[in-house]
Amino acid sequence: MAYEFEFGFTSREQFYGIVKLLNQECGKRNWTIRGKVLRGLKRNERFQSYHTHWFNPPIKKMVVVPTEMMYVEAMIRFIHTDEKATG
Repeated sequence: MAYEFEFGFTSREQFYGIVKLLNQECGKRNWTIRGKVLRGLKRNERFQSYHTHWFNPPIKKMVVVPTEMMYVEAMIRFIHTDEKATG
């Protein structure tokens, strides 16, 4: 069984921090993020460089972890949620 939750990614630094946390807690290859997060984040960064006064919305993707590791959602939301973006 798997547990899924949606999260809004706002930066590459945040993404890599979440990947590190997931690897530590769930183990490598025991979790997944559905969709291409980095592609969307890079697109936002390119767009942001031209329009510095605009806010890019978070890239919302589904994070899938084993059911017994569902507590990881709370850890991710506590550590990696920005004040300006909800995920």
